Amino acid sequence: MQRSGRKPTACSCDRCKSQCHTPCLGTPEDIEKLIDAGYRDRLAPTSWFAGMLMGVINRPIEMVQPKVENGWCTFYHDGLCELHDKGLKPTEGRLSHHSISVDNFNPKKSLAWLVAKEWLPLQNELIRK
Repeated sequence: MQRSGRKPTACSCDRCKSQCHTPCLGTPEDIEKLIDAGYRDRLAPTSWFAGMLMGVINRPIEMVQPKVENGWCTFYHDGLCELHDKGLKPTEGRLSHHSISVDNFNPKKSLAWLVAKEWLPLQNELIRK
C-alpha cells in the first residue's frame, strides 16, 4: 500500500468487475495464504510478461497465481470475488480501482509491477506447489 499510495477498496461497479477476466496478482505471502486455506488446486505457475511490455523489467517473472477458468479468474462467481469476504483477496485486487486510466498510469507505480517484483527474490528458489 505504501509504495502504490493506494488503500484497500471494495468497488463492485461493472468496470471493476470486468478486471476479473484476468486474475489479480498476489504476493508470495498472498499465495501462501491461499494454499494454507486449501486453494492450491486453483493456483498455477505462471510467467508474468507484462513488465517487459511496460518497460520496467527485461525478462518475465516466474510466480504462482490464480488460474483462469472460462475466461474469468477462478475465484470470480456471480459477479463477485469469493475471496473478498474471507480476507484472502490478492493484493492487486484489494488495491485496484476503476479510477486508474491510461492518462494517470505510471508503470513504476503500477500495482501489477509492485506485486510482481515481490517474486524476484524467489526466482532461484521458487517452489511451484
